[in-house]
Amino acid sequence: MIVGLVAVGMSILFNALALWVSWRIDRDGIPAALDGQAVRRKPGALKARLPNIGMNLVSQWIGALAAFWYFEDCFTMTWQGTGVVLAQLGIVLVLDDAWFYWMHRVLHRNRRLYRAIHKKHHEAFAPVPIEYCYVHPLEQSAGTVGIAVGVVLCLALFGQISVWTIWIFVGWRILHELEIHSGLRLPTRHLPLLAPMAHHDLHHAKPHKGNFASAFTVWDRLMGTRIEGDAAP
Repeated sequence: MIVGLVAVGMSILFNALALWVSWRIDRDGIPAALDGQAVRRKPGALKARLPNIGMNLVSQWIGALAAFWYFEDCFTMTWQGTGVVLAQLGIVLVLDDAWFYWMHRVLHRNRRLYRAIHKKHHEAFAPVPIEYCYVHPLEQSAGTVGIAVGVVLCLALFGQISVWTIWIFVGWRILHELEIHSGLRLPTRHLPLLAPMAHHDLHHAKPHKGNFASAFTVWDRLMGTRIEGDAAP
């Protein structure tokens, strides 16, 4: 149970901080020195979206606690070695990123699915950090498929998956989602391959043009869906 408690605890902490930052940005705007958004945000838009965000976060936490409790025997507290943890992280990251890219692309290319499901997320066309979780519940659930496949593959290859793999992945995934929805120009934009805020912000500004990846830019580069503009790094 400790696996789930730590993971959910991190999520609560990071999202609480993100809510405060989001409230400040929603009220006062982004400081000029850090402003990297492609379009201007309408002040005060966050309040109406909070019920959906809150519902999604609570369902995430309950689902995570239930899953970690049920599959507790699949995780090991024993340090398996740096190489093993990095390999497991790589597997989960790559499969999560691939699944997200193709699911996200389909949600845009299929206009019926876009209107029924994904359009909700794009109501936040100039998002603040916490609005990464402003999504249709079906999209939130579907978005976990890549992670689940990655975990199952790790179990098949290693027998058990390290709790450190889970904790590092959860922490990184949440922080990265908060960053790419923040509108803030941060030093992380210079990291190679990692999708920066400007990459995803431009996607929100021009939803059907491209930039469907979330974690990395590899799939957009390979499939010719990478777009650049005023918000690009």
